[in-house]
Amino acid sequence: MITLPGMIHIDQLIATLMQVVIENAGAETGSLVLLEEDQLTVVAQCRGSRQCNLEKFAAADCATIPVCVIHSVERTSETLVFDDAVSEPSFSTDPYIQHQQTRSLLCMPILKQNQLIGILYLENNLSTGVFTRDRLQVLKLLMAQAAISLENARLYEQLEDYAETLERKVEEQTQALQQEIAERQQTEAALRQSEANYRNLLQTANSVIIRYDPQGRIRYINDYGVKLLGYEEHQILGRSLFETIIPEAELSGRDVRPFVHDLLRNPQSYPQGEGENLCRDGRRVWVVWSNQAIFNEQGDVVEILSVGNDTTQRKQVEEALQRSEAKFRAIFENSQVGIYRTRTYDGLILNANQRFADLFGFDSPQEIIGIEHTIGYWVNPSDRQQGIEVMKRDGEVRSYEAQMRKRDGTVFWGLFSSYLNAADDYIEGVIADISDRVSAEVALQASEAELRALFSAIPDPICIFNAEGQLICAIQGNPSYGELHRKEYIGRTLHQLYAQEEADEFLSYIQQVLRTQQVLTVEYSQWIAGREIWFSARIAPIQHEQVIWIARDITPQKRAEAASILEERNRMAREIHDTLAQAFTGILAQVGAAKQVLTDDSEATQAHLDLIKELARTGLTEARRSVVALRPQLLEEGSLQSALHRLVAQLRTAAMDTTLYYEIEGAVYSLPTEVESNLLRMGQEALTNAIRHANADEIRVKLGYDRDQFCLRVQDNGQGFGVGSIPASEGFGLLGMSERAERIGAQLTIRSQPGEGTEMIVTVDREASQ
Repeated sequence: MITLPGMIHIDQLIATLMQVVIENAGAETGSLVLLEEDQLTVVAQCRGSRQCNLEKFAAADCATIPVCVIHSVERTSETLVFDDAVSEPSFSTDPYIQHQQTRSLLCMPILKQNQLIGILYLENNLSTGVFTRDRLQVLKLLMAQAAISLENARLYEQLEDYAETLERKVEEQTQALQQEIAERQQTEAALRQSEANYRNLLQTANSVIIRYDPQGRIRYINDYGVKLLGYEEHQILGRSLFETIIPEAELSGRDVRPFVHDLLRNPQSYPQGEGENLCRDGRRVWVVWSNQAIFNEQGDVVEILSVGNDTTQRKQVEEALQRSEAKFRAIFENSQVGIYRTRTYDGLILNANQRFADLFGFDSPQEIIGIEHTIGYWVNPSDRQQGIEVMKRDGEVRSYEAQMRKRDGTVFWGLFSSYLNAADDYIEGVIADISDRVSAEVALQASEAELRALFSAIPDPICIFNAEGQLICAIQGNPSYGELHRKEYIGRTLHQLYAQEEADEFLSYIQQVLRTQQVLTVEYSQWIAGREIWFSARIAPIQHEQVIWIARDITPQKRAEAASILEERNRMAREIHDTLAQAFTGILAQVGAAKQVLTDDSEATQAHLDLIKELARTGLTEARRSVVALRPQLLEEGSLQSALHRLVAQLRTAAMDTTLYYEIEGAVYSLPTEVESNLLRMGQEALTNAIRHANADEIRVKLGYDRDQFCLRVQDNGQGFGVGSIPASEGFGLLGMSERAERIGAQLTIRSQPGEGTEMIVTVDREASQ
């Protein structure tokens, strides 16, 4: 057979490996199982110093190994070591172990780059506890090397298979020599490759690998360790651990130097450890170390190999979790709402905070946790069951209100938010005492009912509109007028309910009230059910850019006023007809008679003239009486200043929202009756306009008596208007005042601007008015 130079025969390698392993591990028998074509295959079975059986067969069909142990290691990639396998509960029922009465057992995965390539199985049925920790460490090192060698041997075997086609061309005389040379070369190459791989593994590992002597002097450190600790290789090699990476004390205050000195003296006692290590720039890193002593042939410790993993981030996370746990524990214990966990089926309190204990009248959570059942604290147990049904359906319940009972029997309202953990049969949630809120709600409902009853008793229709004229709410008056209060009209606008002109007028009132934030009183009429109904409305601002509109039916007053005016006109017509008309008719008759006798009979003529004079005097008297009858009643009862005083007093009673002031300046004197009558009418008109239209808070009336001049001044702080912008159809009152001023020779001045109030001034020259 011709073999390629440098090749290792895998069977020989396996046999050699197994003999070395059995001898060093103290095993009686051993098997090597390799993963070939994704199937575990037994490739070697060895016993003591006998030659190994290298026949291959599937591990599942092998009766000389415990198959369940092999599959367990295949699944977990973890080493199994049993000091007495027949006593191990997990595998005591395995047929092989029971039949062989296996004692010491070791089953170790063979890994390459964290991938399973095989399994080593060793056993010793002569004694227990054979596979010690030291032997296990040796086996781990051997298996790490074996993994590499086996993988290389497999590759070489594939090359060998390829080279078999050349064997027929090689002379048989040179076959043995070439085979020996090839195997030697393969072994040397495999060893070199193994060493190179081992060094590469150390250099590229994601762990700190450091080797130091028993005095702590560093002999080797890999690239990862150099980078992590911040050193150049020449800066750390040859120096001691205490000069470089071991701090005098950890940040917690723990002194680690005594521990490191003890490790150097007795490394076997510290296979693992964790601590802070010092970087060159002063940083601290947490590292978990695995330590392994290296012995010489005499059994003395010559070096210590330590492999460390950086756990700084894990430590930081743990510290953050501890801080977070402390924070949430403080929140839990000091929360102003009760926090609890209870068992679902019987309500046993599994956990609770102080507030929960307080709510139910206990001094501390310790009095109730694991002792009390919440079922007994529900006023209506059906409420608890209903909440549980909701949680079973939705997984949680939010803002669930129920009455609870304290330990002393006091009832309170609780607000729950909970969720159900059905798998572990418990409920977690929070509870807050809302008794005050419930009481406030009850009081609010009672207040609302009272207000509703009050509004229901008000006979006037009440509506609420927003700034756009939309009807928000309406309360029907008694009697009811129209259909404005029907439910289907809620939400409609004024322009949907009224004609364009009327809707525009009403909307202007609303916008004026919202702009000035003052109450407005207006009068208007509507045709309802074929008749004209007059309303006096008070419009007031309320919250959210809305107004309340209260309308009162003043139709009877308007009709009485119209009837009174008509009656007075009829009375005046009768008076004139019966007095002045008759007197003037008599005068005309006497004048006609006088013309006939004027030239014939002077005495008769004189008699007619005397009668004409008497009739004229009588007519004048009747005319004056009629004028007196039309004279204002207020003036009939006194002077101008007293009449205005009584008028202001009357208006104070009627206009509750407006403050009226009345002031007289100077020595009072009388003016002609016609002058005082017109002044009274002008003052009355100004006051009426201020109360009805100005929406004023304050109105001032002032009479000024100077020696040569009288002045009447009416001033308000209302909304004002543009004097020149009033249409003629709406300015009849101003026109009337202007005509009255002209009639008595007075000077009328009206000053007003929107938002700045209104002032009317009437000035009368005393001498000219006489």
